[in-house]
Amino acid sequence: MNTITSTTQRRVKASFKNVTPEQKAQFKNSRCLLTISVGQESHEGERFAATIDLVNETFGSCIISVHDSLQRYTMALNSTRNADDFRDASIQIGENWLASNRQQYNRLHNLERIIRWDEWLNESAFSAKKMSIDNLLAEDDSYKNIFGTTIDNYLQRYCRHLNDSSVFDLAKAKQLCFEYLIEECAVLCLWPELNCDIELYTGTHNLAMQETAKRFIASGGVSSLKHIPIKFNHRSNLRSQCSLLMEKIIPGDFCPMLVEKW
Repeated sequence: MNTITSTTQRRVKASFKNVTPEQKAQFKNSRCLLTISVGQESHEGERFAATIDLVNETFGSCIISVHDSLQRYTMALNSTRNADDFRDASIQIGENWLASNRQQYNRLHNLERIIRWDEWLNESAFSAKKMSIDNLLAEDDSYKNIFGTTIDNYLQRYCRHLNDSSVFDLAKAKQLCFEYLIEECAVLCLWPELNCDIELYTGTHNLAMQETAKRFIASGGVSSLKHIPIKFNHRSNLRSQCSLLMEKIIPGDFCPMLVEKW
């Protein structure tokens, strides 16, 4: 039988980066958006449990966004298949994450809802947000160059962990990453509609997301939504549980991008 370790017994503790106790106290009655990138070890096990502890002690309510089908692009990186060929598998990974972590997120004092990635794609405003990003990329070289830098930095790290590169195609990988980022940034522009005060993630946003937030959210005064990274006091060497689930779904096609942060 699974048991939940009490907060006082937990080895791993989560905290906010660059947030003072006074600032943290101001979050007490606010709503947070907790974004989950399936496949990241920081969203599993003790780290996720510690994140739930932090949310419970800090915020009035929480919305969870599970970014599962977005990973269809990353799953196709070191494969001869296309991203859409991995849609069902990426959705299944989301199902597995929800099932394996239910005991933890059910501890949230006021969980308002869980949003899956396809729900964002089906939002009526998604196409317009994506078109705005596409148009700016076509018109503004500085914006496009930031996407290029984000992709190059990511793929350098990705390739260092690649055990078998026999089918790896750099041009294809760059296009997949470009499509990934456009989709991710378009969804980012929808987050203010949730009326959350804080967006929590176990790390900082990539450069493309940061620049998109400046140009499409902060510049328009759309929302007070603020991104705050989470940090942990203990670095685990355990492998991501979601990664193991991934191998069971499509053995031989697992790629380490799922556990490589942007």
